[in-house]
Amino acid sequence: MPDITINHLAVIVCVVVGMPLGYLWFGPLFGAAWAKRMDMGATEPPGGAAMVKSLLLYALGSLLIAYVLAHLLEVYRPSVWEYGTDPDPAGWVFALCGAFFVWLGFFLPLQIGRVAWEKRGWGLVAINSSFDFVRLLIFAMILAYWR
Repeated sequence: MPDITINHLAVIVCVVVGMPLGYLWFGPLFGAAWAKRMDMGATEPPGGAAMVKSLLLYALGSLLIAYVLAHLLEVYRPSVWEYGTDPDPAGWVFALCGAFFVWLGFFLPLQIGRVAWEKRGWGLVAINSSFDFVRLLIFAMILAYWR
């Protein structure tokens, strides 16, 4: 049985880091293109309580992603299974592989489903799935190096 320990502070830091990342990605970097592909046009951003609710839900989603990713990264480490030591340099290898395979198997298929069932375009898939991958990679780096 693996000896898994989770650094809960690192999980919280992932959530904190994820907030400005989401703002930058869906704001100055790709906000206009994302809104166009979502058929939002030039609508005003939600104000007050609606924005707070959206931010809290986004933070909750990031918390769940970071917490589960922390578990997955630990399970993949040979040292937690008492099979010896982790390869050097283990941190970035586990972070990259963990982020990539979680993205490939769980996040990307959900975005592709939006094309199939919601009739969204591939441009939206590119914006959303690249954000998912970047967020996963940053979270994985934090979790892999701050054990």
